[in-house]
Amino acid sequence: MLAALALDQTKRHLFKYILFFSITITSALGLTKTLTGSHAESDNLTLYGFSFYTVSIAYLLHSERLNAKSVAVVSNPILLITGPIATSFRSIRHHSLRKRFKYFFPYILVGLFLHQVIATPLTKTFHLIALTDLISTCVFAVIFELFVYANFCGLSLLVYGVCGLIGIAVPLNFRQPFSSTNIVEYWRAWHTSLSMVLKSLFYNPTKRFLGTNAAILLVYLASAMWHGITANFILWGFFQATIFILTLVFLRKAAFLVPFVLMVVGVVIGRGLFADSDFSRLLEKLSFHYDGLVILTKLAPLTNTSKGALLLGTLFIMAEMVCQKAKYFNRRNYKFYRIPIIQLILLIITLAIVSDSSGVDYAVYGQR
Repeated sequence: MLAALALDQTKRHLFKYILFFSITITSALGLTKTLTGSHAESDNLTLYGFSFYTVSIAYLLHSERLNAKSVAVVSNPILLITGPIATSFRSIRHHSLRKRFKYFFPYILVGLFLHQVIATPLTKTFHLIALTDLISTCVFAVIFELFVYANFCGLSLLVYGVCGLIGIAVPLNFRQPFSSTNIVEYWRAWHTSLSMVLKSLFYNPTKRFLGTNAAILLVYLASAMWHGITANFILWGFFQATIFILTLVFLRKAAFLVPFVLMVVGVVIGRGLFADSDFSRLLEKLSFHYDGLVILTKLAPLTNTSKGALLLGTLFIMAEMVCQKAKYFNRRNYKFYRIPIIQLILLIITLAIVSDSSGVDYAVYGQR
């Protein structure tokens, strides 16, 4: 921060990109882990929260809001655990604690439910990543998408609720992404704070000079390098950019079914690429060879808790998809799950599952 304040405007412009890609540099040097979503916690405490901290400072530099107050906010350990990136923040302490509790505490319960009831038990399925046949690859990709969503969204909702209780309004980092009808909507609702940073630092400047398609490609490659510099992430970046551009083409032609199919393909295949940093194994998966339903024999031994988590996670996502226009879903702020009777049900289920202690409890985005 001190270095940034000492620089002139031109050098600050360059420095913000150095900050953004500093996590890429530390990953290349082996100081931080590649962010595939699997449990790969670093023992280097000096770099705790480094990815969120540096990208936050980069965004503050870009938006010309770098000062002691803003740095204090983005340095909050709660935000460094798993985000969101504090692209916007304001004090809401003028609202009474009772009013803040009534609005924000339900988010904490939803977050705990997602993280503890769905995400943590699903870590028992991580061994399925070793299967390389077509059906197993797709099934694991779907399960891993459920896991990452429940883990990351759950913790983001928890952080959103806790920050609200203490009087700080931070971005709602997820907005029911599976209520989307195409990949454009999906990415607008997934990790919204990172989307804002990527749009501001990469998309808007590039579009002015090179056009939309080049800007989209640069955004996804930048996002890929922020997550890791392994071959699977570079492939993921090109793949997601292609899906995004094709979606725009079909949306202009009003062919709305095709963008939905592209979203499903983009999410499932994209998560498969995202999850596996073993490139030789990934190439074998991309041969799309059929080997029957071997996945069923691997799912059968799972504990009832893990099977229940899989069922509840599927129902959670299906509700977003099917009820996207319903009263309690159309604002895309998890309102349905904040209804008192639903809160009571979620609380009972969460208390019952937490006592089981099944799976590995960690933050997908809190490992560097």
